[in-house]
Amino acid sequence: MNTAPPRKQVRVKMKKSKKRNTIFDPKKMLLSDKSSFTVKEAYKTLRTNVMFSLPGKGSKCLGVVSADRGDGKSSVAINLAISFSQLKKKVIIVDCDLRLPTIASKMELAATPGLSNFLSGNQESDAPFIRRASQYGIDVITSGDIPPDSTTLLGSKQMVSFIELLKKYYDYIVLDFPPINIVSDAALLSAIVDGYLVVVRHNESQFAKINETLRQMQFAEAKILGFVYNGKDEHKKYYRKGKYSRYYYYSNYYYKRND
Repeated sequence: MNTAPPRKQVRVKMKKSKKRNTIFDPKKMLLSDKSSFTVKEAYKTLRTNVMFSLPGKGSKCLGVVSADRGDGKSSVAINLAISFSQLKKKVIIVDCDLRLPTIASKMELAATPGLSNFLSGNQESDAPFIRRASQYGIDVITSGDIPPDSTTLLGSKQMVSFIELLKKYYDYIVLDFPPINIVSDAALLSAIVDGYLVVVRHNESQFAKINETLRQMQFAEAKILGFVYNGKDEHKKYYRKGKYSRYYYYSNYYYKRND
């Protein structure tokens, strides 16, 4: 006869997986009529603040950067370009992240030929490297083939001349750069970029990395327009006004304007 006391049953609570933020869901990432009201309003707010930060007539060249990968930088760049097109502006977005490009896959476009092929003179295909994304109302230049030295291409006189040429045809040129703390490619064009937005991600971006990003950009005398705070809970709204800068919180994004 077994006289051992019965074993106590232990219930293990399984952790529920967190619901994935729609900002990083490829199916819901791009701005469209199906986007939620809060996301649409967030980009309208961001768009308005960028326009006020870049006053005057003529074409505007805007750079979008981040401190690290995974901050949602490319998504912000694409959606901001789409938002400008909704004002009947002529807009083009250029994937300048020649090491790890994502715009082609996000927008379901062919990656080649693209920017690197044009700058290096290795455009073997007759296909145009400027593509029309008619469903979003913008033109797109994808990255192209990954070159051995992207820094040389982006820092070339041909790249500067090409951006100046685009300014003759477009109201807004959005450049999606690689993360600053990985490479300093974004700083190469600071002389012709009218302003930069720095994308940071909620609960992910580290202060030290952001601080290093600002240091590098200030060293290059780049004009920083403000920050886009990405990945915040869509169902929460925030507003806070600081002493030296203004913060515009709305949905997944807020924009910090440098006054």
